[in-house]
Amino acid sequence: MNFVSLAGLYIHIPFCRKACNYCNFHFSTQVKYLEPMVDAICQDIEQNHSYLSSQPLNTIYFGGGSPSLLPQNLLGRIIDSINRHFNTDNIIEITLEANPEDIHKENLFAWKSMGIQRLSLGIQSLQDSELLWMNRSHTASQSKKALSLAQSSGFFQLSLDLIYGSEKKTMPQWQSELKWILDTGISHLSCYALTIEEKTVFGNWVNQKKMQPLSDDHAAQQFNHLCNWAIQNNWDHYEISNLCKEGKRAIHNSHYWQGKMYLGIGPAAHSFNGNSRRWNVANNMAYIKQITQKLPAWEEEILSEKDIFNEYLLTQLRLLDGADLGELEKLHPGYLVSKQNTIDKLIQKQTLYIHNNRLAIQPTARFLSDAITIEMMID
Repeated sequence: MNFVSLAGLYIHIPFCRKACNYCNFHFSTQVKYLEPMVDAICQDIEQNHSYLSSQPLNTIYFGGGSPSLLPQNLLGRIIDSINRHFNTDNIIEITLEANPEDIHKENLFAWKSMGIQRLSLGIQSLQDSELLWMNRSHTASQSKKALSLAQSSGFFQLSLDLIYGSEKKTMPQWQSELKWILDTGISHLSCYALTIEEKTVFGNWVNQKKMQPLSDDHAAQQFNHLCNWAIQNNWDHYEISNLCKEGKRAIHNSHYWQGKMYLGIGPAAHSFNGNSRRWNVANNMAYIKQITQKLPAWEEEILSEKDIFNEYLLTQLRLLDGADLGELEKLHPGYLVSKQNTIDKLIQKQTLYIHNNRLAIQPTARFLSDAITIEMMID
């Protein structure tokens, strides 16, 4: 794989005001530990920036958790630490994930002054009953007001998150939400199918028979409508969960899908440099303790040729453009011959197709991408 000289930096802020019923990301509601966590994050940057082999950064992404709840002075300390330890001359995108309830003029002004020019707003739904059911902290009205305020404050790079496939969202409601997207003037959208994960409130409700398992058919119908909506409105559905207007793809997240290097800072954050993958300990207090004592707060796996190949295939088949056949053969000589019967079968089933020397999943089959990708992987 061709790893370019520019890299991405991900900062995980592992705090939320409360737990959403569907979320299995690593976070804590114990916000009293914000300051020691930021101290540890700054030390982590100092101790582990060399993982990227001195490559300049071109993107920074603050995710979580809820990074928008960080007080301005603590967020500023992290950015100062990044500027001290990385070459940031080539930065073209700094993104902050933000919840609607954190959008107010003071925060927006401070974020812009720190160099943050792109916000990813976690709206999730425009149905108040669904937001309440998911245990979100905002209403649909707050989401709309937050978006309007961000736009009027000069944030023109905005992405919205929506969730589809829940029992609380009808097809007419989903259609209405997507119509509203067109009215907002935003240029990027991330849409995720609701999933039921273990150790979440929804997971417990399903196990206790308080909630029915999700309907794959319902989610597939709403995903197919999303695909058709993108085609009809000239949106680039460039990755299974991500859509944008022409030329507005998310640069940082594209690092993940294009096999570029990135460093993850903070508990549970992941890193990748082309040869290895790291993952930080998913425990806030353990992370703070190990970083403070200058002990590794991560585990590392050196990637085999098989791992690198399957990683490439997994990420590329999520993209509209698909995987380059020449790169597949380069990474694993003889692959196309060994998988020819599988490729022919999937093409006949109209789930795969080949175009411009690239292997891609048919738009009508993208909801089945995980199963298709597993068939295409090497053992």
